[in-house]
This record gives sequence, C-alpha cells and structure tokens, in this order.
Amino acid sequence: MGPVTINLFLDKRTSKEGEGIVKWLVSFNGKQRLFTTGIKVLDEDWAFLKKHRNGIPGQVKNDYRRKLWNMLYGTYFVEDQTGKEVESYMARAKTVISNLRGDFSFEVFAYEISMYGQERKPLEDRKDQNNVITALKSKAESMTLQGRIGNATSYHSAAASLARFVGSLTVEQRYEYLHFIAPKGKVVAAEDLVIKFEHLTSKLLTMYEKWMLKHGKAAKSKKGKAVPASITTVGIYGRHIRSVFNDAIENGVVNRDLYPFTKNRYTIPAGTNTKKALTKAEVLSIIAYECKPGMEQRSRDLWVFSYLCNGMNMNDICRLKWEDVQSGSLTFVRQKTARSRKSNQSRIKVTLLPETVEIIERWASEDRKPTKHVFPFLMNDMTAERERIVISQVIKITNQYMRGIAKELEIQSDVNTYSARHSFATILLQSEAPLAFISQALGHTSISTTESYLGSFDDEKTKKYLSALL
Repeated sequence: MGPVTINLFLDKRTSKEGEGIVKWLVSFNGKQRLFTTGIKVLDEDWAFLKKHRNGIPGQVKNDYRRKLWNMLYGTYFVEDQTGKEVESYMARAKTVISNLRGDFSFEVFAYEISMYGQERKPLEDRKDQNNVITALKSKAESMTLQGRIGNATSYHSAAASLARFVGSLTVEQRYEYLHFIAPKGKVVAAEDLVIKFEHLTSKLLTMYEKWMLKHGKAAKSKKGKAVPASITTVGIYGRHIRSVFNDAIENGVVNRDLYPFTKNRYTIPAGTNTKKALTKAEVLSIIAYECKPGMEQRSRDLWVFSYLCNGMNMNDICRLKWEDVQSGSLTFVRQKTARSRKSNQSRIKVTLLPETVEIIERWASEDRKPTKHVFPFLMNDMTAERERIVISQVIKITNQYMRGIAKELEIQSDVNTYSARHSFATILLQSEAPLAFISQALGHTSISTTESYLGSFDDEKTKKYLSALL
C-alpha cells in the first residue's frame, strides 16, 4: 500500500464568488478525493492561512484569523460549541489515517472522519473490507459527507437490496455461492451472512438480476409482498456494485482476475430508453393553458421555465442565485457535474426569453442580493439533506399538477419535469438544429449522452425525410 497524504483545499465550485468550502484533500495510490469540513472561508482569509500554514506569527492580532488557523491547523485542542475539547481538522484527519494504517481506503476514511469523536463500535468491528454490503454502505457514507445525498441514498438502497437477496438464498445456495456452512441446530439470520467480493461470480450476479426482476421492490408493510423492480433499477444497483468492486481492486482487497463485469462474464443491463419528449404542438398547448392561480400555475411555470431554459433540471432551477442572472441571460453549472474533479467545469449560458423573464418576476424571492436564491425554495444555511428534501417536494408537486394539466389537454405522454428537458432536446433536433449545439446547450461533454435524450421523429417529419428517396 502506498503512503497516504493529507492537505486542506479550498473548493470554490459550488460557493458564492469570493468564498469557498475548506475540504480535506486526501491522496492515496495515485488518486485524490475531497471530503468536506463544512467550513466556509473567504478568499483573503484562505490566502492568509496558506501563507502561514506552518505557524501563525505572534504579531497577528486578528482574533478571527487566529481562531480559524487553530481550527484548521492547530496541533493543540480548541473548544467547540458543546464545551468539549476537540482536535483541529488537520490533526483529526491525521489521527484517522494513523489509526487505519494498512486498512486505509477512501470509503473507510470517509466513515471514520464523519464519526470522529462520536461514541460507536470499536474500529475492529468495521475492519473487514471484504464485505460487499458493508462496502456499499461505506460508499454511501462517503457520499453523504460530500453532500451527494441522492447518490448516497441510492447506494444505501443497493446495500439493502443485496442484503435481502442474500437472505432469500436457501441453505444449499448459501453453501454453493457464499461457501457458508450453517452450524448444526442453529438458525442463521440474514444479517449474519457475508457476501465477499470473490463471491460475486457471473452466475450469482445473474441470479441477483432475476431475483430483482421478481422480488426487487421491497414490501411497504410487514403484510405486503415484494414486487418486481424495473430493469433500470437493476442497472443502477449493478453499477453501484461494480463501483465498490473497482474500489476493492484498487485497495488490494480482491484480485483483479476475479472481476466479473466483463463482456464474457456478466453484463449489467441497461434500461430501455422510452420516449419522454412531447411534440411541439403539445408543448405549445401547455404554454397556452389557462392555469388556476396558485400551485397549478407555479407548476406549469416551472415546467415551461425548464423547457425554455435549455432543459434545465429542477435541481439547478432551485439553486439559481441572482448573481447567475445577467441582462437578458443567465449562466449556471449543472449540479450533476459540479462535484466532478475536472478543472474545466464550463458554465451553461441560457438566453432569457420574455416568457422566462415573466416567470422569474412572478415567482422570484423578494431578497435580490447576489448570493440569494432566485426562487424561494432553498436557504443558504440549509443542510444538504434538507435541500434534497425541499427539491424533491418541489418536483413531486410540479409533477402532480403537470399530470393534471396533461389530462385536461388530453396529452397521452407522461408530462413530468424530466419530459421538459427531453422535449427541449428533441424539438430542437426536429427543427434541424445541429447536434453539437443541442449537446452544448444541455451541458453534455459527449455527443453520445445527448443522443440518449432524443426522442423519435413524429410521422410528419418521417414522411418529409423519406420523400427525399424518390
């Protein structure tokens, strides 16, 4: 195992201008990961800290900067709000790395640093990295620490699903696939079974896929029955399992030769790309629809705003700030890619039409300071978990009212927030806009990603194009 190094890094990608969030930058085996401390720092204060990271001069009289330096770099104890003495952020990270020794991995570090100072089970109880379910949970904890709540929830769901599958295996199957021999006369609980990475053969993964398509969706109550999961869900969970398998190879937990996710072994299924785009006539009917004041109008306006603003998703709409809005346009970085380690994150520019300006004026928050949100859904001091809950609720309400509008307009397609983005892309393509332009407008880095968004051509367009054959 290579050495582990730790530094502090100011991440300014998702903060307001002139400010950033201090994160641990951990390097291990040629790879780097960022883990947030949650501390926000101004650029000028960070420049001071970097200059004096090895020690703060005695002549510095700025109490705030002295306190900040002690919190981040001090080798002695400082008091937190509970009155307990805690180590500085740099010191506690070094302590975690020292305690892990040869058992270091990014996922275990994330868990340990998030639980630092809290009462929990001894470290030895979590040492076994050769446990797929534990690895999925650890990855979820890592993502939670980084504020990636949606991904964290998905990894937790994958872990729960795999645990249910293992629990469904017969005694004979447990022996065949997990090499587990039950003690005589003793009932073994499902949670006591361990599925190791070497157990993930193509045969077992195929069994898991078939089980998911029959029992993958857990019962909502004790008396209820499990129902089939979609092929899309199977694909998502399969990719999560593949991700932790790759981590296990990287950390030397399992031999690369046992990797099951190859063309000749097991292929993760891909969900079917059903048409999600509306026709231009259907979109225009939604825009012209006479809404009832209140939630119905707000929902329709948010859907139209998404459609007219480059198919911007609801997450990005909720996070828009006044500093992103300029005269006649707005710019933003997609939240889906904002946490990428790539340094060339490009901002998407959206031309504001009269209709979108009107929607902003109708629903915008009253406080128009640059760092405040345009729409009054999120607050700057919200936790990542609370932000996710609020955005999910906005999406749920919007979808509910949009389906009601679709019913009134006799639109057969599922009219939800996702369909606005697909309609934007497909209608542009049918209007013969270049694919490269559509890809740039959507914020995609790959043309192939854009192609997956595009729906089929309607009958009129098909006849027009086929007429060129004669």
